[in-house]
Amino acid sequence: MLTATIRPRIDDLGPVGHIHNTVLPAWFQQARQELLDAFQDPQAVLLAPLMIKEYTVTFHRELVLAPDVEVTIEVERIGNSSFSLHEQAFQSGHLSAESRVVYIYVGSDGRPAPIPEDRKALLLQHKSVGE
Repeated sequence: MLTATIRPRIDDLGPVGHIHNTVLPAWFQQARQELLDAFQDPQAVLLAPLMIKEYTVTFHRELVLAPDVEVTIEVERIGNSSFSLHEQAFQSGHLSAESRVVYIYVGSDGRPAPIPEDRKALLLQHKSVGE
């Protein structure tokens, strides 16, 4: 499991005083960046060979400016050319939002390609318990 602590900013607030719903995807992206970086070839000029196929965010309760938000990320599924992540945001110990994202690994031709074994091994390190 990956974890990250997000400190909300005043700029993250919407007009009614809570964290705007458009902020959560950016927070989840920030929290998973370590995992995404592992797919990046340091010698390559192009970005990591990953494309988002599906992305959903479910809001359970509003988030406010303080305290910090704790984000957890677990790999739910690893396929041949794709993997899915389950992400959760907690504030004051309460589940406030969660997301599911499906990434497709793509080859140099831009089409789905098998995830390399070393990347699969990395994903397995963050696999959901009991899966």
